[in-house]
Amino acid sequence: MKIPFLIAAVALFSSCADFIEYPLEKEQVALLGPVDNFSTTDTLITFWWDTHQDAKAYRLQIVSPDFEKVGSDVIDTLVTGDKARLSLKAGAYTWRVRPENNGSAGIYTYRSLEIKAKN
Repeated sequence: MKIPFLIAAVALFSSCADFIEYPLEKEQVALLGPVDNFSTTDTLITFWWDTHQDAKAYRLQIVSPDFEKVGSDVIDTLVTGDKARLSLKAGAYTWRVRPENNGSAGIYTYRSLEIKAKN
């Protein structure tokens, strides 16, 4: 009688790991590019970051000029991978990324960049 109960208990608890979302509230990801205060004339920018083992996706937000003085250019997107390639107009931008899963969201990591107008 103990063996079937033990087998059932092991099966139940091992399958629960599929439903547990590990908390990300204190977690963040390292931003890999562009580097902070990046300046370019290219308008097609690749944003990329390290992955986090417990994240299902990453919240990427880009604003101009910064998050305290948000202008008209705002991008807020959920990315399942570790990169996003976006076209931006000339201007100053601040971007940030945080890890997310179904149960929680991590801490944003920030960077800034400038796209200069081509002469």
